[in-house]
Amino acid sequence: MNKENRLRDLLVIVASLIIIVLSVVFMIQDGSFNINLSEDSKLAWHLTRSSGLIAYILLMASTVWGLFISSQFVKDWSPGPISMAIHSTISWLAVLFALGHALLLLFDDYFTYTLGDIFIPFTGPYRPEFVGLGTLAFWLMLVISASFAVKKFIGRRAWKLIHYLSYAGFGMVTAHGLFAGTDGDLLGFRLLVALGVGSTLILLGVRVGKSQVKSTKGHKRAKPAAGRRQHPLNEARRPKSAAQVTAMPPADVRE
Repeated sequence: MNKENRLRDLLVIVASLIIIVLSVVFMIQDGSFNINLSEDSKLAWHLTRSSGLIAYILLMASTVWGLFISSQFVKDWSPGPISMAIHSTISWLAVLFALGHALLLLFDDYFTYTLGDIFIPFTGPYRPEFVGLGTLAFWLMLVISASFAVKKFIGRRAWKLIHYLSYAGFGMVTAHGLFAGTDGDLLGFRLLVALGVGSTLILLGVRVGKSQVKSTKGHKRAKPAAGRRQHPLNEARRPKSAAQVTAMPPADVRE
């Protein structure tokens, strides 16, 4: 890692700390921490919404970071093992927050949920189609996150095929948030969705483009090699086969 990358990383850390400190200061001045949670009759509902939002942000971050890795955008400043560790950690955090998001529905007073409604897709009492997409995406996220630990046993090819499911899972969670979530109509959430979907599509396009360019270059390199002709001098120096020696006429005939 060179000095330029170190300086960039340091600036990113400092900027992040400044944003966090300013956010805390503004929240304190606004009185956001003066709420008595024990008197909030909709505490479970607020926790359900917030945990779902955090799970979506983490899933979006995991998807974008995975594309950063596969597109080799971070190879100069983030070593491969560290990049994969970050990818795995974010994926598991998304799974944990999604699980909390689902289990908190058991404490909701407006709809009555059972464990079967939570873990079996398309069986819940509220908008089962779009809630079921979220449930199905949870199981996909769980399988994808678990695949990090068994990558050596299933092989890289199978691991990559499993990871392709992450795009389907991200799409299902997006539809779940827009059409089943309470915040689906809010401008802020829609901007967040636009940012996540737009970033994923752009990076995916770049990833596919790089793969096609690499494949084309490899094909062009292999094609001349297959049809390469030998220099006439090399042909003359090549040892003759036994059949060619046998077919040659006697010395007296050649004279």
